[in-house]
Amino acid sequence: MRLFNRLLAALISVALIVIGVLLVVEVIADRLGKAPAIVHWHPAYHWAHRTQWQQGSVRVACIALAVLGLILLLAELKPSRPSRLRTTSTDVDSAYARRGVAGTVRSAVAKVDGINHADVTVKRRRVKVSATTAGLQPFTAESLREPVTTAAQQRLDALELDPAPSLSVRVSTRSR
Repeated sequence: MRLFNRLLAALISVALIVIGVLLVVEVIADRLGKAPAIVHWHPAYHWAHRTQWQQGSVRVACIALAVLGLILLLAELKPSRPSRLRTTSTDVDSAYARRGVAGTVRSAVAKVDGINHADVTVKRRRVKVSATTAGLQPFTAESLREPVTTAAQQRLDALELDPAPSLSVRVSTRSR
């Protein structure tokens, strides 16, 4: 969601800058007695001057802007996912970054004989390990599932995360 918020903020800021520059250019052109420089705004100005607030088109525009504002507000109020995972330590407030937990579990899984590559995804309550093996005897996917699970679980237990995330392990044979 953070990426969406940043893109949305960038688009809105660029739009406001463009509108501001257009407004300044048009005001200067109008004060100098020139025709509209970039945007032919006189018809819109005359329409707004003769249109009442109770007219349907004005109400629809106001409702659309209110809905857009509520959507933006809800997007900002949605809590972001925590980037740190707490530990069980009672003496000190300590936590691990998700990336650090993923790296330490990945290194533990990579040390298992027969594992060529490991991908680790860390979420708040779940750690997913996806390991690949060459599939040659004696290192088949079925025979390596237990050692990979044990290595990852031991590393997670050593981190003492609170609450302890569940572990999901998938070992597959590398396709050639």
